[in-house]
Amino acid sequence: MIKPTKVNNIIIRSPNWVGDVVMATPAFRCIRENFPQAKITIILKSYVQRLIEGAPWFDAVIPLDSKEQHLKGMQYISFIKELRAKKYDLGFLFPNSFSSALMFWLAGVKRRIGYKRDARSWLLTDTLGRLYENGHFCPTYMADYYLHLCTEIGCKVRSKELELFLSQECQHRVDEICEKFKLKNDLPLILLNPGAAYGSSKCWTPEGFAETADLIKKQSDCNIAIVCAPQEIKLARDIEHAAKSKLINLGNEIKSLDVLKAIIKRCALLITVDSGPRHIAVAFKRPVVTLMGPNDPRYTDSPAEIGQVIRADVDCLACHRKVCPKDHRCMTAIKPERVAKVGLDFINKYT
Repeated sequence: MIKPTKVNNIIIRSPNWVGDVVMATPAFRCIRENFPQAKITIILKSYVQRLIEGAPWFDAVIPLDSKEQHLKGMQYISFIKELRAKKYDLGFLFPNSFSSALMFWLAGVKRRIGYKRDARSWLLTDTLGRLYENGHFCPTYMADYYLHLCTEIGCKVRSKELELFLSQECQHRVDEICEKFKLKNDLPLILLNPGAAYGSSKCWTPEGFAETADLIKKQSDCNIAIVCAPQEIKLARDIEHAAKSKLINLGNEIKSLDVLKAIIKRCALLITVDSGPRHIAVAFKRPVVTLMGPNDPRYTDSPAEIGQVIRADVDCLACHRKVCPKDHRCMTAIKPERVAKVGLDFINKYT
């Protein structure tokens, strides 16, 4: 397809999840590179706004209140009127939701590009189907899934690498944290990320993280710190209390995604469940060990990732449930000895 010309005003509806936003960065960059003169606006949930801070691809950012699933009533009507007044030529819909397509349709975006999902095809001008093989749906790496929105209208892709940026402010904040906890030394920094916003089915046990940390500490002279979201403070404390070795709990120190980005960039290794911080590590080319159970790894399998995905050998993998209806065996069957061994291999190789 030939890329459209005379595009002056572009609007993007960002994905909502942290990991998906990071995996969308190649597509964000692609849109800017193919439309260098256009004004590009991105709409995104306010809680992921700091994740894209510093990115040179956007001229305007419209945050949506993270406490609301949708704008309502007169507030929504006013918001749509503001969008209509901008007269957008082109709109990219990264979420698969009906509501996101309806928003662009009501806003009068001339050309609206998105996937055929959630009975919304009639709201779009350009529709894409999901990939199927032998009559069955085939999971696709999300960065490629998002880039397909660009190539569908003739955009050229220069790079598929994930990309994030750091401000001086967030780097200064990490300097303060490292000073406070005496992390400014020559020892490698290992981060444990136990939480997942998606649901409890993705989570490993506090005892598993604690025992892994103890095993690594026995064989490597390093600093091990726990990072988590504000609502996961108790989980971080449970790991800290279960560990026999000294761990540094940064749960109360890292309260925004820009600071989380900065400290992940400084780590020697991230040990995490399948959640957003994993993809931040990939973007900064930091080694990452990922513990995965309920999700299909093909959605997140980046060829650029320095790391390893660890999965248990059980019969119910990739169920995609947010809460396990059984005994959570896909995660509890992952052994700390295995995680520690893989982690130590990366520490020895990259430090």
